[in-house]
Amino acid sequence: MTNTVSRRNILRGAALLGLGAGFTNLLAACGIASEEGESGGKTGGTLTLAIDGTSAVNDPAFYTTLGDWMAVDCICRGLTFIDYETTEPKPDMAESWTVSEDQLTYTFTLRKGVTFHDGTAFTSADVLASLNRQFNKDDPTLPEGASRPLNSMGTNVASLTAPDAGTVVFVLKKPDRTLLGRLSDIGARIISKAALEKHGKEIGKNLVGTGPFALVSATSGQNITLAAFDGWYKGRAPIDRLVLQQVTDPSTIVSSLLSGDIGATQFTPYSALEQLRKDDGITVYDTPKSFDAFLMMDVRRIPELDVRKAINMAVDRQALIAQAFFGAAVLPDGYTIPPGQDAYDAALADLSATNIEEAKRLITAAGATGRTVRLMAASDSWHPKAAQIIAQNLTDIGLKVESDSVDPAAYFNRLLNPEDQFHDIMIWERNGYYPDADDMIGSLARPSGVYGDFISGFKTLDGSAEYADKLFEAKTIADVGARKARYSEIQREWATKYMTLSMLVTAANPAVSGKNVQGLNWKALGSHRCYMENASV
Repeated sequence: MTNTVSRRNILRGAALLGLGAGFTNLLAACGIASEEGESGGKTGGTLTLAIDGTSAVNDPAFYTTLGDWMAVDCICRGLTFIDYETTEPKPDMAESWTVSEDQLTYTFTLRKGVTFHDGTAFTSADVLASLNRQFNKDDPTLPEGASRPLNSMGTNVASLTAPDAGTVVFVLKKPDRTLLGRLSDIGARIISKAALEKHGKEIGKNLVGTGPFALVSATSGQNITLAAFDGWYKGRAPIDRLVLQQVTDPSTIVSSLLSGDIGATQFTPYSALEQLRKDDGITVYDTPKSFDAFLMMDVRRIPELDVRKAINMAVDRQALIAQAFFGAAVLPDGYTIPPGQDAYDAALADLSATNIEEAKRLITAAGATGRTVRLMAASDSWHPKAAQIIAQNLTDIGLKVESDSVDPAAYFNRLLNPEDQFHDIMIWERNGYYPDADDMIGSLARPSGVYGDFISGFKTLDGSAEYADKLFEAKTIADVGARKARYSEIQREWATKYMTLSMLVTAANPAVSGKNVQGLNWKALGSHRCYMENASV
């Protein structure tokens, strides 16, 4: 059955956002009624999630949209699993593991009796095929432009072998205490080797995993439909279908939540949260503040450190919290590490302090008064309002600002292009896909990769190469207190010496659902992880 959003709810959603009516109705797949299962829990029906977008390419080695990776999360599972109730990796496709005394050899015993959606048996050969395509840039199954998120982990893998069908052995070059966490990441999801051999570079359109949901169909710019997998090793999910529906208009997200056409989402517009909390049919979860919103400055365009520091000091973060995030954000007093992670340190608050007079002085001393800087932001969510506030902030300290608002589908590719006309200052965000400081500062300050190379040009600065070793050393520290202290030292030094990244706020991706949705793992959803195997409607 297909329902359309009623005119009444369209108007309700528009009113919550302060927008006019006239939006196109969302056509979402609305499931059959659920029935009471033998245990009393609800079974059957369809759960529809609103997502940011879909290219209909669902590949752990190829990032396109958050929605596409949410599909990967449902279709495939990895050797380990972090449920976001805790940050500890738990067994998943590996039922157990051992670590050698020197911390270099990890031996995984694989779960027996597991089958893929295509009926093939899960073995060590599937693990090797899935992970080696992440480690090897020349793997023939990689599509052009593959981001290979496990690439950095692979550089520390001396060997990856399978002594038998039920065992996988990692031998590392240097100890890495984050290995088990990284293996829970979306990039480490295990794909059917048979499917990889059959589909090659087209695997993203034909993804086959062992997860709770199997791919049914995917249409670029529209939706991804998944079906509960009867053979999932933990037991069939309560719902029959999971639909990931692209919804880019904020008013439509709100009206669709109110009408029930959307069951849940973490893309709720911040402006509607307060009113949604007052609606008896809606649950607004207290989603953790888990993502970093920041400015990346390209040092090839803004070479003076003092100018970059002035830009950082100019930002009115309280205005961003109030006007762009409607209170669903906090000051970034831990710099890049959000509250809730072990390495969070509020003693770093001064790195993100606003000081207009000092910013003006630095701009004047650098001879930059009247200089034109270009600011680029995506045209969705909090980004446009943040761009407007920041443009005014920079104007107030003596700079001239030219801004460009970019369609979200094109934005990431523009970030990766140093030749882009508006590559001076870019508004962006970092969501950690596993809850560890290495996935935040460890990614942002690494000289190689998208942030340190293509976006900011940090790798071109003297001394930048040292940070690869510093960050690797920090993530291997076993003692929690010592690890936190080392990350704090690295962050302070990196910000003080380079200031390629200006933190704006630490914010939440607000998870919201209809009251009829039960069993939702909203803590994971707030980090864009899609664990819907216990959800019911």
